[in-house]
Amino acid sequence: MKHPKQPPVFAFPRLSKTDLLFLRIGGNGLGNLMFTWARCLAASQRHGWRMLWPTWGSFKPKNWRVNPYDHRTYFDLFKPNGRYVTGWRKPWYLARYRWIPEVQATEEGAPPGSVVEFRGMDGMFAPYRGDQRLVYDELLKIAQPRHLRAFSDPDPAPIGIHVRRGDFVQPGSYEEMINQHNSLLPLDWYVGALQAVRAATSRETRAYVFSDGSNEELAPLLDLPAVERADFGSGLGDMLGLSRSRLLIASGSTFSMWGSYLGQVPAIWHPGKLLQHLLLEHPEREIEWSEGDALPSWVADIF
Repeated sequence: MKHPKQPPVFAFPRLSKTDLLFLRIGGNGLGNLMFTWARCLAASQRHGWRMLWPTWGSFKPKNWRVNPYDHRTYFDLFKPNGRYVTGWRKPWYLARYRWIPEVQATEEGAPPGSVVEFRGMDGMFAPYRGDQRLVYDELLKIAQPRHLRAFSDPDPAPIGIHVRRGDFVQPGSYEEMINQHNSLLPLDWYVGALQAVRAATSRETRAYVFSDGSNEELAPLLDLPAVERADFGSGLGDMLGLSRSRLLIASGSTFSMWGSYLGQVPAIWHPGKLLQHLLLEHPEREIEWSEGDALPSWVADIF
């Protein structure tokens, strides 16, 4: 007597509280959304779960007001491949099967015919830090080709500088800047870090500035020799551009973290902004730097 085939376990990266399956209302920026997706991806690979295609597209009215450079709708960033359940099957399975939270599924196991719901950015990179190759390769597979322009340049800039502006806020004090995640870093710090790297390497190393700020805001950096603004057409394109740098001068954002993690790029962080070690082979090449600090010898060795 044949036993009936058991239904699979499905894994769903739910990127916003209000997910209409074809559109999300509100939600985080790209870097934060990718935490949910990557954690779900790694767990699905580990447990053999079927992954449901996330709802990437969103509408966030605030971004249309505060960030004229990137409205962050994310409709055109990704395309599904055979790994994901899409189309009418996605809402069918979500409606048919019982949802269980991620923590319960990973601790107790997920019964056949259930949907494991992944939400938020718990642990950031920690749950899948060792799965960097899986995450990077899958991201390149689902990225729309127009966002892969960074890979058409055989000689990307050695130094990538990520300056976050947009929805980041001006802190009221140094302590607030250190402790508040979405604080603007002073542009003088970026200038000083680049000059320190060039002094350590005894050369005018070329640098690209990745930013959602205006040219006027970035003028102290862009006016330096051998510095130009990078634009790979989208936030995803810029993130992948950062991942091709040999050295990253980072903002205090998860966007910078993704650039470093994906490409395993050594990084210089403002004091208090190195939240996690992301490099698998050379974690010592992730440092916090203050004006006047000496840079370690490895900085010169990577160019």
